[in-house]
Formats: sequence, structure tokens, C-alpha cells
Amino acid sequence: MRERAHQLQGEVRRMFEAGKTKSAVELATLVDTIEHLGIDHYFRDEIEAAMRRVRSEELEFSSSNDLHVVALRFRLLRQHGIWTYDKFRDDGKGSFNPSLCSNPSGFLSLYNVAHMAIPAEKKALDDAIAFSKLEGAKGKLKSPLAKQVSRAFDIPLPRISRRVENMHYVAEYGQEEAHDAALLELARLDFELVRCLHLKELRQLSLELYNDVKLPYARDRIMEVSFWACGVIPEEENSRARVIFVKVFAYASLVDDTYDVHATLEESQKFNEAIRRQVLSILQ
Repeated sequence: MRERAHQLQGEVRRMFEAGKTKSAVELATLVDTIEHLGIDHYFRDEIEAAMRRVRSEELEFSSSNDLHVVALRFRLLRQHGIWTYDKFRDDGKGSFNPSLCSNPSGFLSLYNVAHMAIPAEKKALDDAIAFSKLEGAKGKLKSPLAKQVSRAFDIPLPRISRRVENMHYVAEYGQEEAHDAALLELARLDFELVRCLHLKELRQLSLELYNDVKLPYARDRIMEVSFWACGVIPEEENSRARVIFVKVFAYASLVDDTYDVHATLEESQKFNEAIRRQVLSILQ
């Protein structure tokens, strides 16, 4: 699986090399697809170079009458920490430009973008949320767009766990007419490889925290903490950080249960003093 994934990474890098002859809109779409599939960690340098081009070629996006294209640039730049202003409104009237309302995916993009507002933009992008909900509800949507809209209305894209969204989108991407087979295969392989690593970590942590440490009165919260860690730092290269994250919060839970439901007041005081001495010895 790793060998095949490595081959596919080479194919995707050639897509970025071919992107020199593509438009900035096509390049932005490629970056968005790769990030949505959760395989962007393989192509950080290529994505950084692509975003510089997306930022510099503003005219190509601002002159577009496709709401999805305009919203896509705004969201990608914001995600990568690059400042930009919205181009969704009719400058003369202050209302949303009707010429941008060309397809349902555009309203979904606008809705997701509106949840990336800073305080100064809150009123304008609150209007965008209401506008996109109203317009998007007018037509009957087909799958997979219908599922993506339903999911976004529950939790918008900028706020959902990336790992959860990747899982859904990997299943949905294959239903899109213009999907790329290499991207889809790489995403499936990567998801499975990372899932196997997560399970390996979970098994080891379960044995260490709840088999070796005998505290029958304590809550078993390993799944809860592991799910949290995998949502925050899911990538394979962050395995060590993920294990440390789980251990810190799992041990905190064990200590909390010891104080709350097991130890007497006198025992808690002695336990607290023992911890204080240990901390001081480490600091010294």
C-alpha cells in the first residue's frame, strides 16, 4: 500500500507541474480537492507555490461570474492565512450580485465561506449565510451535493473536524463526473494507512493506561480522548504528538477520578503533596 501510495504521489506532483499551463482557477480547484481529500500533507511545497499564484492572479477570479470560483479563492486564501476581501456583492447596491448565482455548488461555497468572517465582516457574511440558504433551497439537489449541503448546514466546512470531512468526501468524490482516479486512489490508501496507525496507537495506549495501571474505579475514556486527538492532529507524521496528547488527558482523567470518587480527604491531601514533591524534583 505504501509503495502504491508513493507512486500516486509522483502522479499528483506531475499534475502540479502541468499546472503551469493551467489557469489559476483550475489550480485552485486542484488544491481544494487535495485538501478536501486529506492528502495535502504530501504536497505542502506544491500547494504553497500554487497559493502564491492564486493570490497574485486576482483578476482572473474577480472577473468570473461563477459564485463557486469567487468563494473558492476567498476560502483558500483565508485558510492559508492570506488576507483578502469578499467579491460577492454588487458594488453599486451593496447586495449580492445576481450574476454570480449560476449553480447550487456556488451557494454551498458561499455558505461555507461566510463562516470564516472576522468581526468587521460579520454583518456582511451573516447576510451571505441567509442568502445562500434561501437560494440553495430553491432547487432539488442531487447526490453527492445534497449530502454536502446537509452536512454543511449541520456543521459548516471551516468548523467540522477535518478527519470526519475527509472520510465523507473520499466516499463522495468518486460520484463526481470530473473526479480524478489517481487522487481518489491515493486518498483511499492514505485514509486506510492512517486508520491502521490510529488503531495501533489506540491498542498500545489502552494496554498501558488501563491494563498496566489498575484503577477499577476510574472511567475508561481512552476512546473519547483518542478521537479528540485524531481530530486535532490526524496526520501520520504526528504520531508522537498524538500519543503524548492522549496520555496527558487520560492521566488527568485518572487523577480526577481518584480525587472525586475514590480517595478520602486525607488521602487526597497526601496524594497532592506527593505530586507536588515530584514536580519540584523534576524542575530542580
